[in-house]
Amino acid sequence: MTRTEFLREQTISGANKCRRTPIPPMSVADEPCSITERKALVLKEIFENMPIYIGPQELIVGTRTFFSPNKGNEDGHDIFQYGLKTLIPYLNDADIELFGCDQSYKNKTHYTPDFGIILDKGIDGIIEQVESKKKDASLIRINREFLSGVVIAYEGLKSLILRYSEEALVLADKAEGDNKSELLEIYRICKKISGNRPDTFREAVQLLWFAHLGTIIESFEFINYGRLDVILGGYLKDTPHEEAQQIIECLLLKMYDQADIVTSYLGNYAAQLVVTLGGVLPDGSNAVNEVSMMFLDAIDKIRLPEPEFNLRINSKNPPEFLDKAAKLTISGCNFVSYYNDDMFVESLNKAGIPIEYARSYGFDLCQDINIPGIGDFYLIGSPSLAFILMDVLKDNRELCDFDELMCKFKERIAQSIEQTIKYYNSAEEHILLYSQGQDKKYFDEIKEQNKPIDRKGCSPMAPLPFLSPLYHGSLENALDIAYVPYPVKEKGFFFGTATEAINSLAAIKKAVYDEKRFTLDEIYGACESNFEGEKGAFIKSILWNCPKWGNDDDYVDEIAKDILEFCLSETQKYKTFLGGQVLGGIHQPHPFPTGKQLMATPEGRCAGAPVAVTLTPESGTAKNGPTAILRSAAKIDPMLVQWNYCVMVNYFASVFRGNNGKETFKTLLNGYFKIGGMQHQPNVLDVEQLKKAQLEPEKYKDLIVRLWGVSAHFVDLPRELQDEMIARFS
Repeated sequence: MTRTEFLREQTISGANKCRRTPIPPMSVADEPCSITERKALVLKEIFENMPIYIGPQELIVGTRTFFSPNKGNEDGHDIFQYGLKTLIPYLNDADIELFGCDQSYKNKTHYTPDFGIILDKGIDGIIEQVESKKKDASLIRINREFLSGVVIAYEGLKSLILRYSEEALVLADKAEGDNKSELLEIYRICKKISGNRPDTFREAVQLLWFAHLGTIIESFEFINYGRLDVILGGYLKDTPHEEAQQIIECLLLKMYDQADIVTSYLGNYAAQLVVTLGGVLPDGSNAVNEVSMMFLDAIDKIRLPEPEFNLRINSKNPPEFLDKAAKLTISGCNFVSYYNDDMFVESLNKAGIPIEYARSYGFDLCQDINIPGIGDFYLIGSPSLAFILMDVLKDNRELCDFDELMCKFKERIAQSIEQTIKYYNSAEEHILLYSQGQDKKYFDEIKEQNKPIDRKGCSPMAPLPFLSPLYHGSLENALDIAYVPYPVKEKGFFFGTATEAINSLAAIKKAVYDEKRFTLDEIYGACESNFEGEKGAFIKSILWNCPKWGNDDDYVDEIAKDILEFCLSETQKYKTFLGGQVLGGIHQPHPFPTGKQLMATPEGRCAGAPVAVTLTPESGTAKNGPTAILRSAAKIDPMLVQWNYCVMVNYFASVFRGNNGKETFKTLLNGYFKIGGMQHQPNVLDVEQLKKAQLEPEKYKDLIVRLWGVSAHFVDLPRELQDEMIARFS
């Protein structure tokens, strides 16, 4: 058994759970310092007290062992909770009284830092930069508190790394042969990188992992890795290929080392973090390097649903990059997705992002575009189109013209966009008062509103002294990332339940205005009753058989183009309070819980039924194959999309069986990109295999499915999600 095979078994079995433990009762809430400094003390306490684990044959070490236990679930897995219960209390009664609430949990996560910062500077370099900045006479209280918190947090990380160094030395004293040599090397590396910047490839990977470990301890989850091939490529130097390949494989397994815990309704471990590979460098040259290819080789060996890999496919990339990726996709690696890099760079740049930054984009969770360490596009609004449409129909049941309905719908969408952005900008404006030392104005605003100010998860009560220095501009401006100190101020805005809205409009146009089979009032009444009775069932049948999105049918696609381009164009009329462009996207995650909240809709969908993922066709409606799905999606103007634009195609595995499978997939993808397609998430599955996996899950433990922006082992999913996945192939 190879090292990778052994470590994979250890990872899946959760071997490190022997050191997992509830966080002991302690608090720093009464320490005589600021909220930021107390939050940093929380991290320091965890770094200095969290149990250490170095498993057999590990080359990259470090794991999170403090969790808060929850009740066990039916299959015997341990359940642990992220979030507040994994942190040490740091707010006191005076804080809560002053702010009028407890917002210690207000950490939106979904960040993508630049881990290259810590590799370039080393921990001591970050601390030295802070100490130098402290001499700036213009600093105000909040700046000084932030800088003090950074030092506390990073001194804590140094302590954690040194504890691993000492543990490796203790284990080495009891070991022999190669095992002893490997432990001594872990001791050496950890001791060095506890302060100094790395020089070798392995040192760089180890420091990157410790830095990421620090971010998820502070932020619970959803802190993404960024462009790891670009970050690590410069450290490869003369490292032997076989050695570097082994290190990459060990890193990927570390990224899945909490597989023994249950963290969400998806089943087992579901942090779902993303690695970005490929694309171009800031100067526009090809970014694919030897490390990019080693990651693809490591995926082939390890085959775990996390991390996910988002591949930027650029015309300047070597052909073997897509060639190797396509081979992974057709083999069932349903955690690899593809982006039309030439077009995303162009679209970002046209939206106002400087070209060198546009070329540097990476990904957040759920395929959301970000610029690692440079900007945080995550989400200032997410109107749901089908919900808005149903409200419009409820209030306008007598409309005699389809164009009038579209006009009413667009008016309501525009109102939603305006109100959402206005609310966000007001919150951003007032939270920035706090960052400027205008505490009185900030708290007066809280009193005037009689409620806490919420800027999409960012709050002065939930600072991030560890994560913030991994953003450019944070230390230079002595500000937490909650106050947007990084260079790019743009924010994202997406529209959900687009497929349901498009199909509903097409069905209304067909059944009400073209064929005059029903009135709009009859349609809404049938939806309101969930198609109850004989008449309701008849209406549902007619509506469900109307033209549907994803069939390269201009009857539907022209409606989609009209409404989606309106949404995206309307969004881009706005800027944030700080002057950043609001960027548009289409996105629908969580199809099952979202569907539960949505009443029956006029395309013939019943109340509570799962919604489609983003721009994917509804289950059972794609009649003309994958090329038709992709052609429909490519009709939307790509220059209006800068954020998210998921098109998932569920391919029957049999399509790619045979010698030409890889070439078939490449032809599909390249053809889609050539006609303006932006993003593609393939799901290559055997439906009969899915059904067998429900009956004999122990035989299909490695079967991976793409849900939306996240992937999972099929057998770990709740039955309702398994059934929904199978229904996509109906």
